Amino acid sequence: MLFIKSPALGPRVNWLAAALLSVTLAGCSQFGGLGKPAPGQRPAAQAPADETQGVAGADPTLTPNPYLANPVDAPRQAQALFGQALAALRAEQWQKAEVLLQELTVEHPTLSGPWLNLGIVYHHTERLPQAEEALNQAIAANGKNLDAYNQLAVIKRHQGDFAAAEKLYLQALDVWPQHAASHRNLGILYDLYLGQFDKALGHFESYQQLQAQPDRQITGWIADLKRRLQNVAQVEGR
Repeated sequence: MLFIKSPALGPRVNWLAAALLSVTLAGCSQFGGLGKPAPGQRPAAQAPADETQGVAGADPTLTPNPYLANPVDAPRQAQALFGQALAALRAEQWQKAEVLLQELTVEHPTLSGPWLNLGIVYHHTERLPQAEEALNQAIAANGKNLDAYNQLAVIKRHQGDFAAAEKLYLQALDVWPQHAASHRNLGILYDLYLGQFDKALGHFESYQQLQAQPDRQITGWIADLKRRLQNVAQVEGR
């Protein structure tokens, strides 16, 4: 297993650890494929939208997230049960959330959101085989579930399967090229784990272009990558 050291390794690794729950809860306020969102509803544990859903900046040419733009109607009872599961997730009541989400996946197996969040529960309770299975079910139920691709990629990265993680992020970007979180996560993968700094720079710049205002942390990472690429070019030019 190859790990690439970087001057910014510490802060970026810390962000990755902190982002696990927040990023994967993206789309929960949209019922994750379970129906239309309640106005203004947003899970307390959810990260800022520009880290999860690829929120558009000022560019009017940006297209909407195809997963969120086509919500699936579900019975009111299912939506209520899903709301209870999300509340349990926010409170990190993993066992309660698991029971509720398992009930939803049994009664409504074609809905992607419950599978995604069940995968989150399994991941946080260190049952990775079950997490992978649930996340694959989420993708099978709705191939536009961008957060399922990203969460599964996080697991693959933790397992050292960087090629699989890369493939999943790229699949998410095939679904929606303007998904900011996929660009950011792929940039981190290329930077810290694969040492492909030119590709990392491209994805961080794409992420930055999707923000309404520049992300100061990403601005620092971009500057760091440009310095390293310039140093490599100078060494190779000798």
